[in-house]
Amino acid sequence: MRPWNRLSLRARLTLLEILFLAILLILYTALEAFFSVIRIVPEAQGRIISLLVVLVGMILSAQWLAVIILKPVKRMSETAAGITATTLHKRLEIDELHDELKKLGITFNTMLDGLEHAFQQQARFVSAAAHELRTPLSILRTNLEVAGDSDDGIDPSEWGDYRATTERTLSRLESLTEDLLLLADGTYDRTHGEHNVVELANILADATSFMEPMAVEYGVTLHLVEPCTALVKGEESFLFLVFRNLLDNAIRYNRPNGNVTLQVVHEDGRVVVRVSDTGKGISPSSSELIFERFYRVDSSRARRNGGAGLGLSIVRHLLAFFQGTVELEASSELGSVFKVTLLEGRLR
Repeated sequence: MRPWNRLSLRARLTLLEILFLAILLILYTALEAFFSVIRIVPEAQGRIISLLVVLVGMILSAQWLAVIILKPVKRMSETAAGITATTLHKRLEIDELHDELKKLGITFNTMLDGLEHAFQQQARFVSAAAHELRTPLSILRTNLEVAGDSDDGIDPSEWGDYRATTERTLSRLESLTEDLLLLADGTYDRTHGEHNVVELANILADATSFMEPMAVEYGVTLHLVEPCTALVKGEESFLFLVFRNLLDNAIRYNRPNGNVTLQVVHEDGRVVVRVSDTGKGISPSSSELIFERFYRVDSSRARRNGGAGLGLSIVRHLLAFFQGTVELEASSELGSVFKVTLLEGRLR
Protein backbone atom coordinates (compact mmCIF):
# COMPACT_ATOMS: atom_id res chain seq x y z
CA MET A 1 0.00 0.00 0.00
CA ARG A 2 1.30 3.43 -0.91
CA PRO A 3 2.17 5.84 1.94
CA TRP A 4 -0.60 8.19 0.74
CA ASN A 5 -3.23 5.45 1.00
CA ARG A 6 -2.12 4.62 4.53
CA LEU A 7 -3.14 8.07 5.71
CA SER A 8 -6.56 8.65 7.20
CA LEU A 9 -9.14 10.72 5.37
CA ARG A 10 -8.73 13.53 7.90
CA ALA A 11 -4.93 13.58 7.44
CA ARG A 12 -5.23 13.58 3.67
CA LEU A 13 -7.72 16.44 3.67
CA THR A 14 -5.49 18.43 6.05
CA LEU A 15 -2.49 17.95 3.78
CA LEU A 16 -4.51 18.89 0.70
CA GLU A 17 -5.79 22.04 2.40
CA ILE A 18 -2.25 23.05 3.37
CA LEU A 19 -1.10 22.39 -0.20
CA PHE A 20 -3.93 24.46 -1.70
CA LEU A 21 -3.30 27.34 0.72
CA ALA A 22 0.40 27.31 -0.17
CA ILE A 23 -0.45 27.31 -3.89
CA LEU A 24 -2.95 30.16 -3.46
CA LEU A 25 -0.47 32.22 -1.45
CA ILE A 26 2.19 31.68 -4.11
CA LEU A 27 -0.36 32.55 -6.81
CA TYR A 28 -1.39 35.73 -4.98
CA THR A 29 2.24 36.79 -4.46
CA ALA A 30 3.11 36.07 -8.09
CA LEU A 31 0.10 38.00 -9.43
CA GLU A 32 0.78 40.98 -7.18
CA ALA A 33 4.42 41.00 -8.23
CA PHE A 34 3.39 40.70 -11.87
CA PHE A 35 1.01 43.67 -11.69
CA SER A 36 3.61 45.69 -9.75
CA VAL A 37 6.25 45.13 -12.41
CA ILE A 38 4.11 45.40 -15.55
CA ARG A 39 1.96 48.27 -14.18
CA ILE A 40 -0.85 47.65 -16.69
CA VAL A 41 -3.31 48.54 -13.97
CA PRO A 42 -3.05 50.64 -10.83
CA GLU A 43 -1.54 48.93 -7.77
CA ALA A 44 -4.87 48.83 -5.87
CA GLN A 45 -6.69 47.25 -8.83
CA GLY A 46 -3.87 44.73 -9.21
CA ARG A 47 -4.33 43.62 -5.60
CA ILE A 48 -8.09 43.36 -6.10
CA ILE A 49 -7.63 41.25 -9.25
CA SER A 50 -5.12 39.04 -7.41
CA LEU A 51 -7.55 38.57 -4.52
CA LEU A 52 -10.37 37.72 -6.94
CA VAL A 53 -8.23 35.14 -8.69
CA VAL A 54 -7.25 33.63 -5.33
CA LEU A 55 -10.92 33.63 -4.24
CA VAL A 56 -11.96 31.79 -7.39
CA GLY A 57 -9.14 29.32 -6.77
CA MET A 58 -10.35 28.78 -3.18
CA ILE A 59 -13.91 28.11 -4.39
CA LEU A 60 -12.75 25.66 -7.05
CA SER A 61 -10.44 23.84 -4.60
CA ALA A 62 -13.25 23.66 -2.01
CA GLN A 63 -15.56 22.16 -4.65
CA TRP A 64 -12.89 19.63 -5.60
CA LEU A 65 -12.36 18.67 -1.95
CA ALA A 66 -16.11 18.32 -1.49
CA VAL A 67 -16.26 15.94 -4.44
CA ILE A 68 -13.42 13.87 -2.94
CA ILE A 69 -15.15 13.73 0.46
CA LEU A 70 -18.67 13.07 -0.80
CA LYS A 71 -17.80 10.53 -3.50
CA PRO A 72 -17.67 7.53 -1.12
CA VAL A 73 -20.65 8.92 0.83
CA LYS A 74 -22.62 9.16 -2.42
CA ARG A 75 -21.69 5.61 -3.30
CA MET A 76 -22.77 4.43 0.15
CA SER A 77 -26.09 6.30 -0.06
CA GLU A 78 -26.84 4.85 -3.51
CA THR A 79 -26.19 1.33 -2.22
CA ALA A 80 -28.27 1.96 0.91
CA ALA A 81 -31.15 3.35 -1.18
CA GLY A 82 -31.28 0.09 -3.12
CA ILE A 83 -31.60 -2.09 -0.02
CA THR A 84 -35.17 -3.17 0.71
CA ALA A 85 -36.83 -5.93 2.70
CA THR A 86 -36.16 -8.34 -0.19
CA THR A 87 -32.50 -7.33 -0.67
CA LEU A 88 -31.26 -7.28 2.91
CA HIS A 89 -28.38 -9.55 1.87
CA LYS A 90 -26.63 -6.60 0.21
CA ARG A 91 -23.84 -4.84 2.07
CA LEU A 92 -21.89 -1.61 1.66
CA GLU A 93 -18.44 -1.88 0.10
CA ILE A 94 -16.07 -0.68 2.82
CA ASP A 95 -12.69 -2.01 1.67
CA GLU A 96 -11.70 1.30 0.08
CA LEU A 97 -13.06 3.47 2.88
CA HIS A 98 -10.96 4.95 5.66
CA ASP A 99 -11.42 5.91 9.29
CA GLU A 100 -14.74 7.61 10.00
CA LEU A 101 -16.42 6.51 6.77
CA LYS A 102 -15.24 2.94 7.26
CA LYS A 103 -16.58 2.94 10.82
CA LEU A 104 -19.88 4.26 9.48
CA GLY A 105 -19.95 1.52 6.83
CA ILE A 106 -19.18 -1.18 9.40
CA THR A 107 -21.92 0.14 11.69
CA PHE A 108 -24.42 0.20 8.83
CA ASN A 109 -23.50 -3.33 7.72
CA THR A 110 -23.83 -4.56 11.31
CA MET A 111 -27.29 -3.00 11.45
CA LEU A 112 -28.18 -4.77 8.18
CA ASP A 113 -26.96 -8.08 9.65
CA GLY A 114 -29.32 -7.58 12.59
CA LEU A 115 -32.22 -6.61 10.33
CA GLU A 116 -31.65 -9.58 8.04
CA HIS A 117 -31.54 -11.94 11.01
CA ALA A 118 -34.71 -10.37 12.45
CA PHE A 119 -36.56 -10.69 9.13
CA GLN A 120 -35.47 -14.31 8.78
CA GLN A 121 -36.63 -15.05 12.31
CA GLN A 122 -39.94 -13.34 11.63
CA ALA A 123 -40.43 -15.34 8.42
CA ARG A 124 -39.68 -18.61 10.22
CA PHE A 125 -41.93 -17.58 13.11
CA VAL A 126 -44.90 -16.79 10.84
CA SER A 127 -44.39 -19.99 8.85
CA ALA A 128 -44.13 -22.14 11.97
CA ALA A 129 -47.12 -20.43 13.61
CA ALA A 130 -49.25 -21.01 10.52
CA HIS A 131 -48.16 -24.65 10.46
CA GLU A 132 -48.99 -25.11 14.13
CA LEU A 133 -52.43 -23.53 13.73
CA ARG A 134 -53.25 -25.54 10.63
CA THR A 135 -53.29 -28.95 12.37
CA PRO A 136 -55.86 -28.23 15.13
CA LEU A 137 -58.00 -26.22 12.70
CA SER A 138 -58.01 -29.17 10.28
CA ILE A 139 -59.11 -31.48 13.11
CA LEU A 140 -61.98 -29.14 14.04
CA ARG A 141 -63.05 -28.84 10.41
CA THR A 142 -63.04 -32.62 10.01
CA ASN A 143 -65.13 -33.07 13.16
CA LEU A 144 -67.64 -30.48 11.95
CA GLU A 145 -67.86 -32.14 8.55
CA VAL A 146 -68.43 -35.55 10.14
CA ALA A 147 -71.13 -34.07 12.40
CA GLY A 148 -72.76 -32.31 9.45
CA ASP A 149 -72.73 -35.28 7.09
CA SER A 150 -74.77 -37.42 9.43
CA ASP A 151 -78.56 -37.03 9.15
CA ASP A 152 -79.17 -38.16 12.69
CA GLY A 153 -76.18 -36.37 14.18
CA ILE A 154 -73.30 -38.04 15.96
CA ASP A 155 -73.80 -41.55 17.28
CA PRO A 156 -74.23 -41.32 21.10
CA SER A 157 -71.58 -44.04 21.52
CA GLU A 158 -69.06 -41.84 19.68
CA TRP A 159 -70.05 -38.59 21.34
CA GLY A 160 -67.55 -38.99 24.19
CA ASP A 161 -64.59 -39.45 21.82
CA TYR A 162 -65.82 -36.60 19.62
CA ARG A 163 -66.12 -34.23 22.57
CA ALA A 164 -62.74 -35.23 24.02
CA THR A 165 -61.02 -34.68 20.66
CA THR A 166 -62.70 -31.32 20.20
CA GLU A 167 -61.88 -30.12 23.72
CA ARG A 168 -58.27 -31.27 23.40
CA THR A 169 -57.93 -29.48 20.06
CA LEU A 170 -59.50 -26.28 21.40
CA SER A 171 -57.21 -26.38 24.45
CA ARG A 172 -54.22 -26.66 22.17
CA LEU A 173 -55.44 -23.72 20.11
CA GLU A 174 -56.03 -21.61 23.23
CA SER A 175 -52.61 -22.46 24.67
CA LEU A 176 -50.86 -21.74 21.38
CA THR A 177 -52.70 -18.43 20.98
CA GLU A 178 -51.76 -17.33 24.52
CA ASP A 179 -48.12 -18.26 23.92
CA LEU A 180 -48.02 -16.35 20.64
CA LEU A 181 -49.55 -13.27 22.23
CA LEU A 182 -47.09 -13.46 25.11
CA LEU A 183 -44.12 -13.61 22.75
CA ALA A 184 -45.45 -10.85 20.52
CA ASP A 185 -46.36 -8.43 23.31
CA GLY A 186 -43.63 -5.83 23.79
CA THR A 187 -45.66 -3.41 25.91
CA TYR A 188 -44.57 -4.65 29.33
CA ASP A 189 -43.06 -1.88 31.45
CA ARG A 190 -39.63 -3.24 32.38
CA THR A 191 -38.76 -0.33 34.66
CA HIS A 192 -41.75 -1.14 36.85
CA GLY A 193 -40.86 -4.83 37.12
CA GLU A 194 -37.22 -4.18 37.93
CA HIS A 195 -38.25 -2.78 41.33
CA ASN A 196 -40.47 -5.73 42.29
CA VAL A 197 -39.07 -8.13 44.89
CA VAL A 198 -40.80 -11.51 45.31
CA GLU A 199 -40.31 -14.61 47.41
CA LEU A 200 -39.02 -17.38 45.16
CA ALA A 201 -40.06 -20.25 47.46
CA ASN A 202 -43.76 -19.41 47.06
CA ILE A 203 -43.46 -19.29 43.26
CA LEU A 204 -41.63 -22.63 43.07
CA ALA A 205 -44.15 -24.25 45.42
CA ASP A 206 -47.08 -22.97 43.34
CA ALA A 207 -45.48 -24.10 40.07
CA THR A 208 -44.68 -27.55 41.47
CA SER A 209 -48.21 -27.95 42.85
CA PHE A 210 -49.72 -26.79 39.55
CA MET A 211 -47.69 -29.32 37.52
CA GLU A 212 -48.23 -32.23 39.93
CA PRO A 213 -51.26 -33.69 38.06
CA MET A 214 -49.31 -33.73 34.80
CA ALA A 215 -46.35 -35.35 36.57
CA VAL A 216 -48.63 -38.09 37.92
CA GLU A 217 -50.05 -38.65 34.43
CA TYR A 218 -46.55 -39.10 32.97
CA GLY A 219 -45.30 -41.16 35.91
CA VAL A 220 -42.75 -38.54 36.96
CA THR A 221 -41.92 -37.48 40.52
CA LEU A 222 -41.29 -33.82 41.35
CA HIS A 223 -38.78 -32.83 44.05
CA LEU A 224 -38.40 -29.32 45.50
CA VAL A 225 -35.16 -29.29 47.48
CA GLU A 226 -35.37 -27.34 50.74
CA PRO A 227 -34.46 -24.73 51.71
CA CYS A 228 -35.52 -22.72 48.69
CA THR A 229 -36.06 -19.35 50.38
CA ALA A 230 -34.71 -16.41 48.37
CA LEU A 231 -35.80 -12.92 47.45
CA VAL A 232 -35.46 -12.13 43.74
CA LYS A 233 -36.30 -9.27 41.41
CA GLY A 234 -39.17 -10.05 39.07
CA GLU A 235 -42.87 -10.33 38.47
CA GLU A 236 -44.58 -13.17 40.34
CA SER A 237 -46.90 -14.14 37.48
CA PHE A 238 -44.07 -14.12 34.93
CA LEU A 239 -41.72 -16.15 37.11
CA PHE A 240 -44.51 -18.66 37.69
CA LEU A 241 -44.80 -19.07 33.91
CA VAL A 242 -41.02 -19.49 33.67
CA PHE A 243 -40.89 -22.43 36.07
CA ARG A 244 -44.17 -23.87 34.87
CA ASN A 245 -42.77 -24.10 31.33
CA LEU A 246 -39.48 -25.55 32.53
CA LEU A 247 -41.33 -28.18 34.56
CA ASP A 248 -43.64 -28.86 31.62
CA ASN A 249 -40.64 -29.65 29.40
CA ALA A 250 -38.90 -31.68 32.11
CA ILE A 251 -42.01 -33.81 32.65
CA ARG A 252 -43.06 -34.12 29.03
CA TYR A 253 -39.69 -35.39 27.80
CA ASN A 254 -38.76 -37.49 30.83
CA ARG A 255 -38.57 -41.25 31.18
CA PRO A 256 -41.28 -43.34 32.84
CA ASN A 257 -40.74 -43.35 36.62
CA GLY A 258 -38.35 -40.43 36.14
CA ASN A 259 -37.60 -37.51 38.43
CA VAL A 260 -37.53 -33.72 38.18
CA THR A 261 -35.65 -31.74 40.82
CA LEU A 262 -35.65 -28.01 41.58
CA GLN A 263 -32.82 -26.65 43.70
CA VAL A 264 -32.08 -23.06 44.73
CA VAL A 265 -28.54 -21.86 45.47
CA HIS A 266 -26.75 -18.50 45.81
CA GLU A 267 -23.84 -17.93 43.41
CA ASP A 268 -21.82 -14.73 42.89
CA GLY A 269 -24.47 -12.49 44.40
CA ARG A 270 -27.26 -13.99 42.29
CA VAL A 271 -29.96 -16.57 42.86
CA VAL A 272 -29.65 -19.72 40.74
CA VAL A 273 -32.41 -22.26 40.25
CA ARG A 274 -31.45 -25.58 38.65
CA VAL A 275 -34.16 -27.71 37.08
CA SER A 276 -32.82 -31.25 36.63
CA ASP A 277 -34.55 -34.15 34.89
CA THR A 278 -33.82 -37.80 34.09
CA GLY A 279 -34.74 -37.61 30.40
CA LYS A 280 -32.73 -38.73 27.37
CA GLY A 281 -30.74 -35.50 27.20
CA ILE A 282 -30.19 -32.94 24.45
CA SER A 283 -27.44 -33.11 21.84
CA PRO A 284 -24.76 -30.36 21.85
CA SER A 285 -25.90 -29.22 18.40
CA SER A 286 -29.34 -28.43 19.80
CA SER A 287 -28.22 -26.84 23.08
CA GLU A 288 -28.85 -23.28 21.85
CA LEU A 289 -31.46 -24.01 19.19
CA ILE A 290 -33.91 -25.26 21.81
CA PHE A 291 -34.52 -21.63 22.80
CA GLU A 292 -35.64 -20.76 19.25
CA ARG A 293 -39.36 -20.45 18.69
CA PHE A 294 -41.02 -23.66 17.45
CA TYR A 295 -37.77 -25.62 17.56
CA ARG A 296 -38.14 -29.22 18.69
CA VAL A 297 -35.40 -31.74 19.41
CA ASP A 298 -37.79 -34.57 18.58
CA SER A 299 -40.49 -33.14 16.34
CA SER A 300 -42.70 -36.22 16.11
CA ARG A 301 -42.57 -36.85 19.85
CA ALA A 302 -43.29 -33.20 20.63
CA ARG A 303 -46.36 -33.18 18.42
CA ARG A 304 -47.59 -36.42 19.94
CA ASN A 305 -47.21 -34.97 23.44
CA GLY A 306 -48.90 -31.70 22.47
CA GLY A 307 -45.84 -29.46 22.58
CA ALA A 308 -45.63 -26.47 20.25
CA GLY A 309 -41.93 -25.70 20.74
CA LEU A 310 -42.58 -22.34 22.43
CA GLY A 311 -41.93 -23.14 26.10
CA LEU A 312 -38.22 -22.35 26.31
CA SER A 313 -38.62 -19.32 24.04
CA ILE A 314 -41.16 -17.92 26.49
CA VAL A 315 -38.84 -18.69 29.43
CA ARG A 316 -35.96 -16.70 27.90
CA HIS A 317 -38.33 -13.92 26.77
CA LEU A 318 -39.81 -13.44 30.25
CA LEU A 319 -36.51 -13.65 32.12
CA ALA A 320 -35.07 -10.89 29.93
CA PHE A 321 -37.56 -8.47 31.51
CA PHE A 322 -35.72 -8.80 34.83
CA GLN A 323 -32.15 -9.28 33.56
CA GLY A 324 -32.46 -12.99 34.22
CA THR A 325 -30.98 -15.75 32.08
CA VAL A 326 -31.59 -19.38 31.26
CA GLU A 327 -29.16 -21.89 29.81
CA LEU A 328 -28.72 -25.59 29.32
CA GLU A 329 -25.98 -26.18 31.88
CA ALA A 330 -25.48 -29.91 31.35
CA SER A 331 -27.02 -32.71 29.33
CA SER A 332 -26.28 -36.39 28.84
CA GLU A 333 -28.05 -39.70 28.40
CA LEU A 334 -28.87 -39.52 32.10
CA GLY A 335 -30.78 -36.24 31.82
CA SER A 336 -30.50 -32.46 31.51
CA VAL A 337 -29.97 -29.52 33.86
CA PHE A 338 -31.39 -26.08 33.07
CA LYS A 339 -29.89 -23.17 34.98
CA VAL A 340 -31.99 -20.07 35.69
CA THR A 341 -30.15 -17.05 37.06
CA LEU A 342 -32.05 -14.21 38.76
CA LEU A 343 -31.05 -10.94 40.36
CA GLU A 344 -31.15 -11.07 44.14
CA GLY A 345 -33.73 -8.72 45.63
CA ARG A 346 -33.82 -6.82 48.87
CA LEU A 347 -36.83 -5.49 50.68
CA ARG A 348 -36.79 -1.72 51.25
